[in-house]
Amino acid sequence: MMKPYLTALFLFICVPVFAEEYSAHVTQAQSPTPGQPSNLTFSNFFSEGWNQEWTKRVTPGGAPDMALLHVQTNFLEREFRVDMYNQQNAASDDTGHISFLDALVAYGVNRRFMLEVVTNYEWKNGRTAADTSGAGGAFVGRLQFVDVPGSSFAYNFRVNTPNSGIGVNQTEFINSIAGWQDLTGIGLKRVGLYYSVQLDTYAGPAKAGSEHNDLLYDVSLAKTWTDPDRFLIGNFTTFAEFYSTSYLDGSKHGQTVVNATPGIRLTLGHGNVLMGGVDLPISTPYAFDATYRLTYIYNF
Repeated sequence: MMKPYLTALFLFICVPVFAEEYSAHVTQAQSPTPGQPSNLTFSNFFSEGWNQEWTKRVTPGGAPDMALLHVQTNFLEREFRVDMYNQQNAASDDTGHISFLDALVAYGVNRRFMLEVVTNYEWKNGRTAADTSGAGGAFVGRLQFVDVPGSSFAYNFRVNTPNSGIGVNQTEFINSIAGWQDLTGIGLKRVGLYYSVQLDTYAGPAKAGSEHNDLLYDVSLAKTWTDPDRFLIGNFTTFAEFYSTSYLDGSKHGQTVVNATPGIRLTLGHGNVLMGGVDLPISTPYAFDATYRLTYIYNF
């Protein structure tokens, strides 16, 4: 039997998408408006964007393309970001709860390429074992394949370093693709559809039964309610993310876990963004009870 909060989650998802009248077709979703950057596509990948200054496209009247909590980001950024979460584990788990904090700086070099450096720290509260904690980090590169009004598509490559403090001695290599589509043009005013698929590969010493390859995928919907310049609640957005992990080997080979994250996001002003949400398990057996997330972003 599913937990009662899944009914509330379903309503959380459906109401934002259909709560207001349908809009007319948005022509700027098909062609660039005056003053907007040129279109980036697969066909002009080697000739367009490499010698252009980084910029973030804005489509007036449409859904804003934005970073969320789980789905891989599909556009280049210049930002400072801090993520934190606290995961409450099921009673049968050896770990009572996990606290996590990371900070990153992302810098779009031009309109095609971005670099990112991440540092993090994790604390594990042991229920049947001693508490552990440790630091790690990551390096990220992102290529922009498509950037046109109403649509975006990017490739991400990430390397996560080992964190021996919590018993993780493997290096993780992540390849992912991520996309976004503004649904305003089909009548869903200021609603964005996000999606990503990523392959995680682990290298290095590991315990028997550890996985070496995972496949992760995410589909998210976001509805924006306010104008971007509204003080403290600019681009106020409610969103819901569905994300899954399929284990391709190891002791969990053949298993797939499915979770959902309802959340909110708002711009406080002057490039300051606040975002929060809660991860809720859908598939059984539940790996955790809930994970509470808070994110701060400063765009520069």
